[in-house]
Amino acid sequence: MTAPGRYATNDGSFARSTGNAAARGGALIAVAVVIGILLLWKGGVGGDDSSAAIQDDGTSTDEGSGDDSSTETDDGSGSADEDTASDEGADDESLAVDDGSTDNATEVAPVTATARPVGEVKVMVANGAGESGLAGSQSGILTTAGYVAVAVNAAVATDISTVWYIDGYDADAIGVAEALGGSEIHLRLAGADPVALVREGEAIGNEDAHVWVVLGSDRALG
Repeated sequence: MTAPGRYATNDGSFARSTGNAAARGGALIAVAVVIGILLLWKGGVGGDDSSAAIQDDGTSTDEGSGDDSSTETDDGSGSADEDTASDEGADDESLAVDDGSTDNATEVAPVTATARPVGEVKVMVANGAGESGLAGSQSGILTTAGYVAVAVNAAVATDISTVWYIDGYDADAIGVAEALGGSEIHLRLAGADPVALVREGEAIGNEDAHVWVVLGSDRALG
């Protein structure tokens, strides 16, 4: 006999079995999606860490750059200080030059003393032109002007008229020269022994004269 075939029952068990399988598949898909999201999220966190590391490195680099800039700025300040010192040195050197110039100017242009009253000035008038009576006439002019004048002969004949004066009597010598028609261009500072300007023995008693006039043949002093 042939065995009877199997047929699906009509109690709904087949439908329930199919529904359970679908539910399990959906759950598996949901779990896979969640796992994928978690993996993606972790990857994002890792990316943030890398970015933070890069940022930290960048910050370190910036700080290093800032430090270098500060150092360079300090060096610049030092240079500015050196420039200031150079300017002060230059100012000091300029002041030193000015002081030297002032001293030189003082030496070149000494202050001329004020002339004494003519009655306090003794003058020896020596004839070096060889013209008789010349010293007498010129000493008379000085006496009239108020000077104490004495006429003598010069030690040697000369062509150049000169007004010699002892130290400190330059202003008085100018007055004598002008009284005889001359000027300060005829003045000369006398040596240690002005008595040598006159003939030997003629200055006895008048060695203390202050101004010594030697009349030459040029007649520049009359």
